[in-house]
Amino acid sequence: MKITPLVLHHDRKTSLAGLREAFDAEPASPPKITFRQYTDLDSEARELYDQAREDFLRLTLRVKTREQTVCARILEDLIRINPRLKNSRRGLMISAPMFSGKTELALLLARSVERRHAAQHPDYLRDGDAPVVWVEMTEHSTGKALLAQIVEFLAPTIVLPKQIATDRLRKLAVEALHRHGTKLLVIDEAHKLGGTEPSSVIKALQNESCATVVLVGINLDQAFKTGDGLQVSARCDFVTLDKIDPAVQEDFEQWIKWVATFDSFLPLCGHAHGLLTRNAGTLVHAADGKLAVLAMIVDRLVASILRDESRTSETVTRERLFGVLDTLRRTTLNTHNVTLDDLVDAA
Repeated sequence: MKITPLVLHHDRKTSLAGLREAFDAEPASPPKITFRQYTDLDSEARELYDQAREDFLRLTLRVKTREQTVCARILEDLIRINPRLKNSRRGLMISAPMFSGKTELALLLARSVERRHAAQHPDYLRDGDAPVVWVEMTEHSTGKALLAQIVEFLAPTIVLPKQIATDRLRKLAVEALHRHGTKLLVIDEAHKLGGTEPSSVIKALQNESCATVVLVGINLDQAFKTGDGLQVSARCDFVTLDKIDPAVQEDFEQWIKWVATFDSFLPLCGHAHGLLTRNAGTLVHAADGKLAVLAMIVDRLVASILRDESRTSETVTRERLFGVLDTLRRTTLNTHNVTLDDLVDAA
């Protein structure tokens, strides 16, 4: 068995090379082996195998959401329509509380746009196309800072004058987006851009560039509710990522599908799915109905098993799952009242 380790060179998505590395970082699941075969590996091979399993879980294993389908359809239409408009180009807002998976959803959508462009234009890298630009705002970011990020994303070697005027910077950003054929501009943490000046910049980008703007953040309806911000909101489709309500049948059925997907593909030696799925009702309360928290639970469960050097199996048990849930409420803001007795064994 040969494992090729995944090598990552970039720490962030806010550079062209880093974003493309994030798009490509989808390692396949390593070959399934028994726990006996695992223990027969030498220490270096076990370490590589464990890293490959964790990479698959964290970077590749995903569940499909209703919002993903809705956003993908909206984006496909906007990317097709916006280049043919001369003003009032439309965008998309993805708004959700913390731990709702909004950035992950945006990354999935951006990856899809990049790959669709690659399929249509096989030589796009050689031609210098950048179908997707990704920027991320920090606290009290300004519209000028947003424009500078766009320019530096597309021209990483450029040195911008400290006193450059916003209008000049806007022209540089719009020209760069056009020159590189950008179809999608993702602005993450967009709630930190509230206010007149950032909103006017975003509105100008929508007017002057045919790139479709996607704003991702917390309570975006509140961040962009006055003046130019209201105009930006009016030009955007608005998608919220609400947490699952177990009392709503459609919601709970969606939750069960998510849990079953993770359960079926856990990269553990000798894993037989069943226990996680049987405890879906308890997990929805432990995770407060949030997909990102469910993913964290699964990640911590696998990590806790792989870090147990005295283990004699990698079977998911009630005790192992409860250990993760108990630690979760002690080390995160996600509190719950789940006890060991609330969990059931696999059938």
